[in-house]
Amino acid sequence: MELRPYQSEGIEATREKFRRGAKRVLKILPTGGGKTVIASEIIRSAEARGSRILFLAHRRELIAQTGDKLRRFGVRHGTIMAGARPAPQLSVQVASIQTLVRRLDSYPSFDLVFLDEAHHAAAGGYQKVLELYPRARVIGLTATPWRLDGRGLADVFDSHVIVRTPKQLRDEGYLCAVGGWEFEAVDTTKARVQGGDFRTKDLEESASSKRVVGDVVEEWMRYSPGKSTVVFAVSIATSRLMAEAFVKAGVRAEHIDGEMHAVERDAIVQRLRSGQTTVVCNCNVLTEGFDVPSIECIVLARPTLSTSLYLQMVGRGLRTWCFGCRRDTSSLLEACQHCGSEAIKRSARIHDHAGCLAAHGHPYAERDWSPESSSKGERRAMEEGEGGRSGGAGRMVCAACKSVRSAYPCDSCGYTPTPEELRLEYEEAAHAKAIADEGSAEDVARRQRVLRYGLVRANPQEWWRFFARIAERCTSKKQVRSRYKWASGETEWPPREWVEALDLPEVAGGTAHLHEGEATP
Repeated sequence: MELRPYQSEGIEATREKFRRGAKRVLKILPTGGGKTVIASEIIRSAEARGSRILFLAHRRELIAQTGDKLRRFGVRHGTIMAGARPAPQLSVQVASIQTLVRRLDSYPSFDLVFLDEAHHAAAGGYQKVLELYPRARVIGLTATPWRLDGRGLADVFDSHVIVRTPKQLRDEGYLCAVGGWEFEAVDTTKARVQGGDFRTKDLEESASSKRVVGDVVEEWMRYSPGKSTVVFAVSIATSRLMAEAFVKAGVRAEHIDGEMHAVERDAIVQRLRSGQTTVVCNCNVLTEGFDVPSIECIVLARPTLSTSLYLQMVGRGLRTWCFGCRRDTSSLLEACQHCGSEAIKRSARIHDHAGCLAAHGHPYAERDWSPESSSKGERRAMEEGEGGRSGGAGRMVCAACKSVRSAYPCDSCGYTPTPEELRLEYEEAAHAKAIADEGSAEDVARRQRVLRYGLVRANPQEWWRFFARIAERCTSKKQVRSRYKWASGETEWPPREWVEALDLPEVAGGTAHLHEGEATP
């Protein structure tokens, strides 16, 4: 396989780390960047020099994908997994961590060990394997260099390589632009925190309510009908409810969970891949080891304090894709380089019903990706009395007073945003570089409002409707001016003649009634 330029750079950077004395190197590359491709090239090269290599993963889907990539690189390998025929004589082994721990005596030595989804590397099973091979060089692969509770991985790896950030891959055309909507979030007020994230049982009642389930389906039907979609739910029961609601609305939808037989899960994913199924609802199944680049919409109905989990979920929809030849392509090209089709996936959509964007920022925000800083962030959070919450980057912040909160209304100042403030439309901003570049959720919101305002102002009729929708929800002219200025990105006041045409008092009372006369465009 031909490597992308940044993949070759990442391989050389890793080798340089080992030449300088590192023993365990963490390679950081976003979902869709080709971590397994990089690993396969390193494995091919190491095997040619006589090394014995072990590739560890914790899900059968990841093992199958790795085996497929190795075959494309011409590497013969054995598989250590329940139900697979062992081939211990081969120098390359792809193993399920759960199975290998039970068979450690059968595989006494390896020179190079890969840890896939390395944010799990601090778990007991991985540590047992690393203790057994103390002289082996170790390469961890992850898109998110923090444990799911927010703590870093500096205690597991002694060096790291940031191959590319999500924003860099987007700018280079290897990931697509992203936009979408924030909706009223699942209530987390009564949810306790355990292990750095919300307890599932505490969220289930709110997330299973008719309001939440109905909103998920209604807003999808309104904004993204027909788009290939993955829904992330709080629990298996909630996921089933949402799948049933989609089906009742006439959408080809299915539910998938980890308790299903592997054959059944594979069949559901294949139907999503082929387009037979439009929406798949899940709970903690499609966050890792799931590769369907044609996904165009991610529905977040699962609140989380984990930035790592948030990015894993969103990452399922960011890969580029050509719908003509069904191959990876660049989102920057006018036509696919393989088949010439212009049917390229250039943007993905997020429907956020869980407050994830407000808590963790835009998917392409610039972050400190080093595992060392994550550890420091967690320590600072603990010193500030927030140690169990989310480890720094994942903590939810009030938009008004900037204090850490668990949900609205804010615990500190009582602020509760209006539905209009919660429902920020920024689809048009998906292609605006300034939006995707921002690291501040507030700046993203402000800039998208500026863009939205600029778009509607270019069309007089749409500009009038924009003003009218705001005015209809106001009880005074003063409120109209204030909300209009906010909605237009805090740039200017509404036209005076439009405000004067309102049958409203200056400061209080009444309901807006627009006189569509000379003031109307």
